[in-house]
Amino acid sequence: MKNLIFALLFVLSFTKAYSQTNVQGTNLIGQSYVTKVSVLVKVYDPVKKEVKDLAFMLNDDIKFYIYEVADSGYIISVWDFKPDTAKTNFYKSLDGEKGGNNLNASSNEYYKMSKAQLGIENTGNTDILNKFKNLAYVDLWANNTQFFISLKDFNNKCEPIYPHKRGFTWGFLTLPIKARFGNKKAPFTFEEKINFGISAGVKWQHVNTVYSASNLLGGISVGGVKLDKDNSAAAISLSAGYMYQYDKFQIGIFTGLDFIDKSRGIDWGYQGKPWLGFAIGFSLFGESKTSASNDQTQ
Repeated sequence: MKNLIFALLFVLSFTKAYSQTNVQGTNLIGQSYVTKVSVLVKVYDPVKKEVKDLAFMLNDDIKFYIYEVADSGYIISVWDFKPDTAKTNFYKSLDGEKGGNNLNASSNEYYKMSKAQLGIENTGNTDILNKFKNLAYVDLWANNTQFFISLKDFNNKCEPIYPHKRGFTWGFLTLPIKARFGNKKAPFTFEEKINFGISAGVKWQHVNTVYSASNLLGGISVGGVKLDKDNSAAAISLSAGYMYQYDKFQIGIFTGLDFIDKSRGIDWGYQGKPWLGFAIGFSLFGESKTSASNDQTQ
């Protein structure tokens, strides 16, 4: 009986692992990925909806997004390559009528390398890309071109990547430490575990295989502040600052002002005085998530 249970657990775990790497999903459309090593891809004709025999190499660390699902693979489009004068002049020099046969066979610059140098078979042809068909690597010339990548290569040689994104963000911020500066009415002091309520601002998501982002935030909240050892009062707090996040880890620095109701006749020493807050920990700023556009560059 025990052996049977172990056998069933093994089969279930194997089936789960197999399904994670060999089953396609339409939920990947629009998602960004990056190559871990060089990958062979084929040109895709979006008009005729067919994969051509013309093959090229994606160099390692080439970023792309999935355009649509195809039989046994995906249709992809690379993030735009940045303009480069040397590359542009080189591509202009290629002999279009001869399919770029005037390549320098001994070049060590990858974007100039030919298929013959890498032993890539060159059997396909397309009218649009005929000028580049003898090149080995996808580069600047391939902006806005679609390619087919096999499911096997996609699973084994690529990994997800977070694209660059800038936009509005909001959420709830917790400042574990707040330092109040001393003045004529009150001494320098620390406060801990200050919940700040809602904050909003601008987020810059960085290109990385691990989620990372910079946030410029401003916030407002209503909470309690200590007047002395025995008394406290409600206060309106205004804040502004910077938060950096790497995966779930967050670190930030903020400043702000606190105001209590003066009608109570309390002379609070920190009324309207700037304070400095420090945030370091995990998930201190719980933000809303937004989608990214596909206008990315390598």
